[in-house]
Amino acid sequence: MTFLMALLWGTAAAANGTHAAQPVAATFRVTRQCGVAQDMQLDADAALSNCPGKVSEVGAVMPASEVAGRRLYLNADLRFSAPDAINLSVLITAYHGNQVASHSGGNYLFNGGVLQASAYIPSEVDKVGVFIQVNSGPPRLDIHSLSLSRSSAVYAPGQMSVDSEAYLERAFDKLSNYYLYYDAARLRTLRHSAGISASGAVSPTELSLTLKDVTRLLDDPHSRFLSAAEVRTLGAAKGRVRAGSPSENPPDNQPIDATLLAPDLAYLKLVSKSAVTREARQRYAHQVRDVLLDMHTRGARRWIIDLREQSGGSTGPLIAGFRPLYGNIDVAYTVDRAGKRSRWAFGIPADSDDQEPYFSGADPVFAGEREPVALLIGKRTASAGEALLTAFLQRPYTATFGAATAGLTTSVFDQPWPDGASLAISTGRYADRNGQVVPEKIAPDHAVDVQAEDHRDAVFEAARHWISQL
Repeated sequence: MTFLMALLWGTAAAANGTHAAQPVAATFRVTRQCGVAQDMQLDADAALSNCPGKVSEVGAVMPASEVAGRRLYLNADLRFSAPDAINLSVLITAYHGNQVASHSGGNYLFNGGVLQASAYIPSEVDKVGVFIQVNSGPPRLDIHSLSLSRSSAVYAPGQMSVDSEAYLERAFDKLSNYYLYYDAARLRTLRHSAGISASGAVSPTELSLTLKDVTRLLDDPHSRFLSAAEVRTLGAAKGRVRAGSPSENPPDNQPIDATLLAPDLAYLKLVSKSAVTREARQRYAHQVRDVLLDMHTRGARRWIIDLREQSGGSTGPLIAGFRPLYGNIDVAYTVDRAGKRSRWAFGIPADSDDQEPYFSGADPVFAGEREPVALLIGKRTASAGEALLTAFLQRPYTATFGAATAGLTTSVFDQPWPDGASLAISTGRYADRNGQVVPEKIAPDHAVDVQAEDHRDAVFEAARHWISQL
């Protein structure tokens, strides 16, 4: 088949949203037991063993003669027995000599089954590497089958189906219009590399690795692309007890643990994250507020709030639940790339978050805005945890203890697309109640050096000492 005939065939296939694939022979090298690798043929049963501090990997490096100018497809049937999804990395890299000619890589939220990824291999390359990496996860991940295949057609760079090109443009339109760290020259470069990676795609479903690579190259940990399958997996994880959806939890399963350490001193620790549905968000905010109200009724007038494990969730209901401790004021703001501020009035009666008021004027509350608060923070305090911390910044009689936070102090635009996929991007920076944009990582007022051999909770002890003086 001549190049022109293949190009015409590929155009027709792309228009129909189908691809004709041919198998590609390769020998994969599989890490089986804590860094010990051995060669094995595709489609043979094998296992990846997860070893602390090491990357488990299955990969192949092969000549590019069969795949150059074509789209390369990876199909991996992987099985494991674990209740939660794991993160896998897929990398497809093409080399011209010792130079990288193209690279597509991204993380997949995976709960077992068939993992599919694909990318275009430029015509001028001479070597291709395909890798699956497991950085953490179950002790054993079984490889039920592996296969590589290539498109029958040869494609010109940038040639793809109309639907695929429209899908790619939709992603870059969103980045151009809303991305917090917008840089026109950088986006043009990303659009060019994405167009290469997407070449030969006959359906938007083939663009997951391409768009994951785009968000990876943004170098922004709060931005990511999830396929429709991953969105479903994430939704299922949020629905599990103590991991996400309060609407799924029984009434006595509170999202916050509370203890009276002294007649007037309460210790609070969030133990679950708020959810996405309206019912779950409402319930979460009310449960948190009710715990505070109960502690206050029992005598609490000083508060230690532990945010060291609060690594995400929904911002609105989390902040709304703590409303009694900061009063009916705008506790913080989001500032977009144009400098426009959006107020955080979550939980103020008759006010709303996205037209979703959490409380009414008839809801019970107490005036705790001048009661001392100590917040425990650390490197796992992230995203919504950092948002709650921001709501307390510049509050009187308040101090923070521990270590700097994770650095996810941005709001995220994360509305699913019609096909169920999601391109989440940072759209604004957190700012405190005075309008001051907070640092990427929020440092504590009182840094506490925690030693591994120290059996005491030094951060907690420092906070308790401080608050006992007030």
